[in-house]
Amino acid sequence: MSISRLPSWFDKNVDYTEPRYHEALAFGRAAAKNNTWDWDVAEASLMEVWSLSPRQGKWWDVRGAVFYGWDEARLSFSSEGDAEDEDGDEDLGF
Repeated sequence: MSISRLPSWFDKNVDYTEPRYHEALAFGRAAAKNNTWDWDVAEASLMEVWSLSPRQGKWWDVRGAVFYGWDEARLSFSSEGDAEDEDGDEDLGF
């Protein structure tokens, strides 16, 4: 589990890749791809959307899985950006 910044409430002993969390993981990944907010800003909106739709589990039960998916997607974006920057440097002859 590679998490960039671990919130105090996050339980690192839980395996958020278990099948019961798949919907929450997908939700977190999709949310991260569709906005540029930090987790602290986005969480209230994510909680509201999760709670208003017929999803599996209560927000407090899936919060860690949503964050895990969110952070995983964010980390992949930043590593993709690093790779693009490196490629751009080669084009410029650096």
